[in-house]
Amino acid sequence: MHKDYIIFVHHPGIASDLPDLATPEADMFETIPSRLNTDAERRVAAYLTERADEILEFTCDLIRTNSVNPPGDESEISTVIMKRLGELGIDDASVLSCEPTRPNVMAHIDGDRPGQTLMLSGHIDTKPPGNLDEWRTDPFEPTIIDDQLIGLGSGDMKASIAAMVYAAAALRDLGSFPGRLSLALTADEENGSTVGSKWLASAGHLNADVCVIGEPGGVHAEWESIHLVSRGAALFKIVVLGTQMHSSISDQLPRVNATLKMAELALKMDRELRSYLTYDDHPYCTMGPTVNVGVMAEAGVTYGVYPGRAEIASDIRTIPGMTEAQVQADLQRFLDDAMAADPELDARLEWNLMVEASEIDASHPIVDALADIAEVVLEQRPRLEAFPGATDAAFIQRAAGIPCIASFGPGFLPRAHSPNESLRAAGAAEAAMIYALGALRYLAQTAT
Repeated sequence: MHKDYIIFVHHPGIASDLPDLATPEADMFETIPSRLNTDAERRVAAYLTERADEILEFTCDLIRTNSVNPPGDESEISTVIMKRLGELGIDDASVLSCEPTRPNVMAHIDGDRPGQTLMLSGHIDTKPPGNLDEWRTDPFEPTIIDDQLIGLGSGDMKASIAAMVYAAAALRDLGSFPGRLSLALTADEENGSTVGSKWLASAGHLNADVCVIGEPGGVHAEWESIHLVSRGAALFKIVVLGTQMHSSISDQLPRVNATLKMAELALKMDRELRSYLTYDDHPYCTMGPTVNVGVMAEAGVTYGVYPGRAEIASDIRTIPGMTEAQVQADLQRFLDDAMAADPELDARLEWNLMVEASEIDASHPIVDALADIAEVVLEQRPRLEAFPGATDAAFIQRAAGIPCIASFGPGFLPRAHSPNESLRAAGAAEAAMIYALGALRYLAQTAT
């Protein structure tokens, strides 16, 4: 297969042909079979080792395919995925959508005997690239510098999508296993999941015994954690009202500057709001909820108009047990106290939405299956932690009722949504190995 990514090697003055990336991948995987339990696992590992370079190339194809959201249109990338599924012999695949340009890709691989259903899920859209001047490469042109694959969505989460497709292909090639492996490759996760997992769940299209989402599993290092918790998100605005008037007479009449009051309130929120929140300690969320004051702000009308209205948008990353009603009550209590302390302050809560946190029990058999296989593939055992943000687990688990690993995938979360997004070039092949072997071990262990 033609290699259509760009490789830069940081060795000035030394010419080099394009290297065969299959060789280092194969070398990395060569000791895995000796640590596997069954012939079936060894066959799956061999299948994926032979295709390591192909998995990388497919990841590059996905990076090259624009699926930026907003504005949101996953038509082209769903076509690329469906074509590859067909080439790999995965015939039970379909596109489901509630809007023509917002497709979700579903696929199923059935074993040869009854068993449970494991679903692998990831989103096929990306955030916008932002300021292109901050990118060292074209965000839509996959580029390898040293061991890093750079490109928009590389870690969040097109490497995971490629890995899931090839994990399904590996189990299809194996043929003999219990149960079913399903793929739910969703639209719109980066802008609310309304036409993605949220719609799939409400329409009854998601059916499985457990799900693994392939969001980046690293915060401080790649693959460091299996995230059992998907933190929630409460989104809201505080509107501050003042005196709108001609600005030339603001020094002659009583007035309240809404912009300044908003600024004072924002500083107070930053100092004090977290202490108003009601929550219980959680073993995987040891730092509690995260309060982000002023993610957006707007004030005033124009020059010549004294500002009579200002608003500040904020979000709270919630932990399990925090409910929408309680967060609203906590916010209102904070505002009531702030207005009691400053009679000139007129502040009102405008609620947007809250996606509540979700959690899978650490004793669920998928947790050990993934951790055991990750230790084989990566030679280190991931920790059990909470994902800092919200994921599609909010809808897959809470709405569809499917226990869900919130995040375990290649990549490094601090690089996501950032210029020069990247992950290790080996990440997609590693993920395919972990997903396929983890699925096989879970399905075998839970077979009836």
